[in-house]
Amino acid sequence: MKRTLISFLATFGLLLGMSLPVSAGLETPVRIDCSDGDSIDLTVDADTLTALTSSVAAINASDTDLTCSLVQLAAPSLAVSFGSRAYAAEGGYVIGAGTVEVGCPPDFSTTFIGSFSVKIHTKNGTLRGSANLRVGSGQCVAAGKLSSKPTCLVSVASPTGTGSRAWANSFVTSVSGFFTRNSGSTIGWGFEDNGPNGGTVVKDRWRVVEHQGSCPLVGDPSPNDFYTIKTGDVTVR
Repeated sequence: MKRTLISFLATFGLLLGMSLPVSAGLETPVRIDCSDGDSIDLTVDADTLTALTSSVAAINASDTDLTCSLVQLAAPSLAVSFGSRAYAAEGGYVIGAGTVEVGCPPDFSTTFIGSFSVKIHTKNGTLRGSANLRVGSGQCVAAGKLSSKPTCLVSVASPTGTGSRAWANSFVTSVSGFFTRNSGSTIGWGFEDNGPNGGTVVKDRWRVVEHQGSCPLVGDPSPNDFYTIKTGDVTVR
């Protein structure tokens, strides 16, 4: 009886494997260490490694007081996977930075440049990281900085790994200047990853708004309201 059951399970596993897409490729273990005291350990394929390298470089080029380093922990090894990634999941990660052009109040007839950096991920079952904003001086609004800690992240990934979106909420921990009115509030973030180096045909997009609650709703802020990132790169997985 036991031998029959084992035989059945082996046959079932073979049939299931035949019905699912099978992929094999090299994967590399890496660690990203950041100046906020947090690190993230990942095992990634070649495309994701390229994307993360670009996103970490964007963080280091930003003026938001966050810096990171990407360390390869071992040589790439062959990995085989069955099936495709889930389309939507609570968790995942968002890493990157960039600049956006925003309309000046009250009539938005002129613009100013703002910048952001973000590293949000789950480690040991706990959401970790930081999400920062900055507006430089000499523009139509006062200079200022905002730092926050994430409270919830939901990612919506495409099967190809591009065009992926994520929504996050974070609690503001420090502010100055332009962002003083956001002290003690919750910020809602939206991200769209259209490929390494900020996307080629379609650029990465981003939006941040004041929010309520600890967890975001998928689609809020709406992708229709996302800003195209002028410089930088965001990786969503």
